[in-house]
Amino acid sequence: MPLIQLSMILLREHPPSMTLTIFWLSCSLRLIILIDTLKTIQHFATRCFAVFADRSIFSDGPLSLRTQALEFVARHCSDRVSENIYPVFPASKPMILQSTALRSVDLGSIWILLSRFLSGSRIHDDNTTVAIFHKSVTIVGALIRHRRDLLTPTLPHLGIILQQLVLSMRRVRPHIGAKQTMLVTDTQPRYINAKHPLGPEEARLLARLLEMLTSKTTVRNNRVNTDVQKAESLAKPFSKHAAYVLKAYIEAMNDPLCIISSSLRKELQNGLYALCGMMTDYSRNAMMVSALDAGGKMTMKTLWKDYEKQRYIGKG
Repeated sequence: MPLIQLSMILLREHPPSMTLTIFWLSCSLRLIILIDTLKTIQHFATRCFAVFADRSIFSDGPLSLRTQALEFVARHCSDRVSENIYPVFPASKPMILQSTALRSVDLGSIWILLSRFLSGSRIHDDNTTVAIFHKSVTIVGALIRHRRDLLTPTLPHLGIILQQLVLSMRRVRPHIGAKQTMLVTDTQPRYINAKHPLGPEEARLLARLLEMLTSKTTVRNNRVNTDVQKAESLAKPFSKHAAYVLKAYIEAMNDPLCIISSSLRKELQNGLYALCGMMTDYSRNAMMVSALDAGGKMTMKTLWKDYEKQRYIGKG
């Protein structure tokens, strides 16, 4: 406990110029703490997540600090601590499942941090940092795979993060004016530079993340009855929110100032089809009637037609 208190004091009270150094020192202290009990790990991680969410420097500061803060969260949400990452563990000690240390109180801080990374910004880095997108997808994917129990009460927040990830696929339409370009870039995250938009690899990762919602998983926590859990997916509980993620894609497709290139659309297809598969007829009809304009309805009809076509390939 004294180590936790020391690391939290260092994170909260230090000169701004020493933020990165103090962050690394706190991470080093965490390596020592990880050998201790699960309760200690949980307490330390919760405090760190709260600091990341509370202080904007971790999402809007130096690039190295931003990426390391996301890496910290990604490692804590991961399935297993790697010996290559944490060599301080004695060989005789069992590896600790990081995902089991997550608690419901942590999700609020994680969603706040991710939302800040993915929100629009008037300031942009000189080059697009795809690592931030990758780490964001890694965090959400780890939560879907291992902590469905924590995600279920916060599905609206998951939906918002997925919408922001979808909107990150946009790129500025060529040959538009400076003012129109700024209208688009101001809605894109800081880590994306308009001259270097995200590519097919990122679209493929996002599609896999969306497909992951339909995969059956078992919850990995520290309860003793984990081995008797029933494997389930998030498809049914997330069905109420799938329409909003699709709506973000449709709005991006119909934005006169933006484009989603054909290569990205191709990579996103399977993920979009997974969302279509979650939606009920009622949700789809309600979306068509009240949430989309004429152009959006046409895009939705085309998407749904393609979904139905691939759905029945090889059947009959």
